[in-house]
Order: sequence, then C-alpha cells, then structure tokens
Amino acid sequence: MKTLTGRGLVSAEGCGSARVRYRVVVERREGGVVAYGNLYGSHVSLRPIWLEPDAQLRLANGRRLNISITDLVNDTAEFEGIGTIGAL
Repeated sequence: MKTLTGRGLVSAEGCGSARVRYRVVVERREGGVVAYGNLYGSHVSLRPIWLEPDAQLRLANGRRLNISITDLVNDTAEFEGIGTIGAL
C-alpha cells in the first residue's frame, strides 16, 4: 500500500478545473492495482465535476489518474480510480 498526498487539479469534460488537495491510496488487490481517496477543495468547483461520470486528477508530479467522484460532502469528495492504474 502506498499513500500519496499533495496539491493538484481535477477536471472533467465540459467542466472547469478545480484546485484540490488530495490523498490517494494505491494498493494491490486480487486482480490488479486499485486507487481511491479524497479530494479537498471548493464545493462549488467540485460539484459540476462530481456530476460527470469520468474525471481526471493531475498529481503534483504531473502524472494523471482517471477517477470517478463517488461522493461529495461539503468541501470533501471521495473518489475511485478507473481503468488501468499505472505507476504513480
């Protein structure tokens, strides 16, 4: 298990980008590698992205992670990685 934290950008097609702080947990499970975690930012900026099925998180190191935001409460969003999780 590996945990990544930092500042990044989350975006979805048709939505503006939102600046966020993130906490990403990457772990190996049966069937492959999974990623999930939390985003901390402005509710107003995250809400339109939450309504879209697919989004992308750009990490501080420049790498990108395809995600789906599964919940949004106040200024905290929960997400799951989708597709292939590459080296982060």
